[in-house]
Amino acid sequence: MIKRNYNLIFLMTIGLWVGCDECNDCQDLQSKVIVVQNDAGNNLLFGESALFNPQMVMVTTGNERQPVLINTDNETIEFSLTPGNTEYLLTLDANTAELLSFDLSERESERCCGNQTFSTATRLNGEEVDNFSTIIIVN
Repeated sequence: MIKRNYNLIFLMTIGLWVGCDECNDCQDLQSKVIVVQNDAGNNLLFGESALFNPQMVMVTTGNERQPVLINTDNETIEFSLTPGNTEYLLTLDANTAELLSFDLSERESERCCGNQTFSTATRLNGEEVDNFSTIIIVN
């Protein structure tokens, strides 16, 4: 009976070890932070110089609206890159839109079991810009 219990424990341990090796239980997405400012560096989404209402800002890819986080502490807006979507339309108001495009790749996630989609290059309206997490748009 004791030998059978050891065999059962051994088999369960092997099963858990092999099961964890094939893990892909998360979607770790890279966030992009957007700052919209004028030539003088004044924020156009927040504060006295605001021209755009952050509540009205939309990010779309294809026909899908992406979730946008309004960060009032940092006076930024944020959205996440999603696998397979390389172009995002940032609509600031009825007359102002910016096209963001990214070259994407994947790497092993450091936060969970699975991969992270991340950008290797960033373009704003077709012009390559720094590929930082924060994108500064001068309007």
